[in-house]
Amino acid sequence: MKSPLAAPLCALLLLAGCSGEPQSEAKTPPAKTETAEKKLPDTGGDTPIELKAIGKGELLALKGELGCSFTVKGQDGAALVAKADVGADALTEGAVKIGDRVQRVAGSGGFGALEKGMELSGPGLKLAIERTSETSKKTGNEQTVYPAKLVASRTYGGEQSFDGEWACGA
Repeated sequence: MKSPLAAPLCALLLLAGCSGEPQSEAKTPPAKTETAEKKLPDTGGDTPIELKAIGKGELLALKGELGCSFTVKGQDGAALVAKADVGADALTEGAVKIGDRVQRVAGSGGFGALEKGMELSGPGLKLAIERTSETSKKTGNEQTVYPAKLVASRTYGGEQSFDGEWACGA
């Protein structure tokens, strides 16, 4: 003979077994993937920011009438090249070489803002160019060269400053 309490008691025990309480079984952590451990040099981590001169054939196509370039002191070529049109509301397009990779950067403001030094940003990176003196030297090719400092900052940590020259003109 079945007890009239057996069915409700079984239902109660079944619900208790399905409750959201943690179980005592140890769960193994998800396996680490190579991508999760690898830190990209342009987005963060402890790796120093390394600006290198852009080589022949590495420069990206940039739009703009006039341009400027930043050359790190002691290097043969520009690590940052940027171009813009003359209008104040123009977009500035640039390319910078971090490590072995050339990547795009951009900023707002035309050539007038670019020549004075400005902020440019790209994926995981912000660059701030600042002229360190208003005394310039003219070159024979319609360029004006200023002593300058470039501060490169990663979105997820790391900042480095570089001394060099900011050359602007035709």
